[in-house]
Amino acid sequence: MQFSRNKPVLLWIVFVAMLGGSALGQEKPRRVGSIDFYGYAGLNLDQIRSALPLHVNDPFPESAETFAEITKAVTSVIGRPPTDINPACCNREGNYTIFIGLPGASVKEIKLNPVPTGKLQLPPEVVQLYNETLEALSASVLGGNAREDRSKGYALSTTDSRLRAKQEALREYATKHEELIRDVLQTSSEAQQRLVAAYFLGYANQSKTQIAALVRASHDADDVVRNNATRALGVLAESSPKVAAQIPAAPFIEMLNSGSWSDRNKGSFVLESLTKTRDPKLLAQLRSEALTSLIEMSRWHSSGHAYTPRILLGRIAGIEEQRLTKLAGTGDGDEIINALPHD
Repeated sequence: MQFSRNKPVLLWIVFVAMLGGSALGQEKPRRVGSIDFYGYAGLNLDQIRSALPLHVNDPFPESAETFAEITKAVTSVIGRPPTDINPACCNREGNYTIFIGLPGASVKEIKLNPVPTGKLQLPPEVVQLYNETLEALSASVLGGNAREDRSKGYALSTTDSRLRAKQEALREYATKHEELIRDVLQTSSEAQQRLVAAYFLGYANQSKTQIAALVRASHDADDVVRNNATRALGVLAESSPKVAAQIPAAPFIEMLNSGSWSDRNKGSFVLESLTKTRDPKLLAQLRSEALTSLIEMSRWHSSGHAYTPRILLGRIAGIEEQRLTKLAGTGDGDEIINALPHD
């Protein structure tokens, strides 16, 4: 869940509600495992880090006030607010990484779709199923029980029967009402309706029409719609090289330079599958358009979140896949970065 620069307090409340209060009421309080940045090219990162009111090993904040203080601290140093503040759960110790986006030279504004003006909506019970699925997913993640099968082109939990039942219900509805889902995604003026539709569309039958609608939604004006659509495409791309070949890379390379953490996170997820063939033209485009952003992301302390950017960088560098897989999961990314060819 993102802490948008425009609505941090509201999204903090939504984030806690999604977790059913578990972020605040668990037996062992979670802590801040790491604080990672992106978008800092041309900025004094040490100075920004020193000004923060939150530090590694601090208890994970229980209110949005701390995130407002982070915004104030960043603004006091560089004269501009962060582009995003995003807590991601969880590292190997069960603690959070706080990702802070900065408005440096490695952030570029991406062109987003205009907000639709239509009135079409999904039935209330469909929105309720979406909310119940997110609650089950959050509980599964926090419980360290979030493994899933993506081989069919949509995610099904392999370790959580409650979550899997919700996902199977998503699949049943999506295969029977795909036209309505696509229409809501493209035309509804309500972001809540579009983000639910994007999530459901990932569970519809695989087709060129499905992929085209999700690609378009990956540049929706709302960041959560983009997140849901892009994750669905990432799962589809993982399921089959044939499916991956139908997904254009350019929109997701653009997302690597976004000020939104979820754009970068989910864009790299899609590109991990699209670059498996190591197409020279695609790797050259990645290097030309997103190298600095990938290097920043590869240096994140959270190895789980840095893994995919490191894979992309390693393919640019020409590192053999088996060795690259090992390098991406360990260390600080410097060995991969140092292997990049110099101009």
